[in-house]
Amino acid sequence: MTDDHEEHTGGDEHDDHALSPDELRYPEFVFEGGTIGDDGSFALETDLDRAEMAEWLSDLADGMASHDVAVESPNGYVTFGVGASGVEMSFEPEDGGVGDFEVTFKLRAKPMFVADDPDQPKAGARGGTGFIPIEMLTTDRETFRCYNWMGEK
Repeated sequence: MTDDHEEHTGGDEHDDHALSPDELRYPEFVFEGGTIGDDGSFALETDLDRAEMAEWLSDLADGMASHDVAVESPNGYVTFGVGASGVEMSFEPEDGGVGDFEVTFKLRAKPMFVADDPDQPKAGARGGTGFIPIEMLTTDRETFRCYNWMGEK
């Protein structure tokens, strides 16, 4: 392989943002109810026990490292490219001193694939196979990064 090929695939020492194939994780967060819009928009929620919540947090961390997270409801599916934005925490105790400790992770995201039927084949980095954004094939940039949109405001 040429040095040019390595530059575009993350194979040289300058691409410290690239993960090895063993480190790539593509979590899918599945909700039992709710709607995902044609533009990828949604407001979904679910109850989780301690073990399930720990698993979702671990999956979210994996998705952050891989820049890829998917969300599914009974009538929709969306794959996002994600980057970090911020964290909010709050706690307001009730009379007995117990209350909800709320933690919100904010991710800057862009829908990469939206479908109205989660049972159809999914495009994107599902199943560890990766995907090639159309911009990678159509741009004239000398060096392409899949998530170059993250710097956009």
